[in-house]
Amino acid sequence: MLKRSMNGGMTGRTIDGRDIGFFVGLMKGDSKPIEFWASLVDSDTLPVISMLTIGELLYISFRIGQPDKGKELVDNIDKSARVMPVDRPIVEKAASLKAGRGIPYIDSIILSTFMLAGCTEIHTTDRSHFAEIKNKSISFIFY
Repeated sequence: MLKRSMNGGMTGRTIDGRDIGFFVGLMKGDSKPIEFWASLVDSDTLPVISMLTIGELLYISFRIGQPDKGKELVDNIDKSARVMPVDRPIVEKAASLKAGRGIPYIDSIILSTFMLAGCTEIHTTDRSHFAEIKNKSISFIFY
């Protein structure tokens, strides 16, 4: 399946974004996120992860007393995903989303990261904030 890239060209890869809830499911051993993550090995999907999600994962792993598990997960994400730093275009888009929809700012930053990276799917558990986003080029996969 061909998808349009950020610069308007065509690419063979589907680009999807993964929010914190997806990775918390992995850490908990939930079957749906585990199966989906494993399926990426044989797919053209390139997951996009916000650096804020990396920080959230590390924090959660320390909070639940499993810092080694968190660090291992983050190492695997670094090897198999595109981790995006937060930059000015992202925070400008996030400010617009927060002002227009009342989404918490951290969620706005993560969503802006996905949108500016050209994601066509976003995997999350955050239905309360992301379900109201109406964008024909993005599908939300809620867990």
